[in-house]
Amino acid sequence: MDMPLHAYAYVSTAREGLDVPELDALLADATAFNRMAGVTGALMFDGSRFLQYIEGPRDGLASVHARIGNARRHGSIIQLAAGPIPSRWFPRWTMANRHVDAATLDSIVAAPWHGFSVGQEPPEHGFCLLLRAWTGRHGELEPAAVSLGS
Repeated sequence: MDMPLHAYAYVSTAREGLDVPELDALLADATAFNRMAGVTGALMFDGSRFLQYIEGPRDGLASVHARIGNARRHGSIIQLAAGPIPSRWFPRWTMANRHVDAATLDSIVAAPWHGFSVGQEPPEHGFCLLLRAWTGRHGELEPAAVSLGS
């Protein structure tokens, strides 16, 4: 029997002076921890803010959520949405990452977030915009084209 899946999305402000080696360490730590917790997802960074979407079993998500709340590399965490999902959107990526411009992140964060439905929500919905930022030319989710760090 499959465990029900849940997801969580948030935006936060990076600690001032966060540098490339720290970003690389953040990604390495998150990737390893998420793999052990059975959590997949994506992280976007515009140079001053993070937008993260994570998905997985409730207990794994709770472990990662606790780490997020205790992280020292960011603050001012604002939940965008949380809730059940029918299947994973990022099944291959324990922590896909991409550097995005501030306008793209602004549009995703400012959009209405009511959960993680696609097809039932208008295309301006926050989660739909997040997925569109990750969609490749063929309409499939692709690995990040540009790493946050080096």
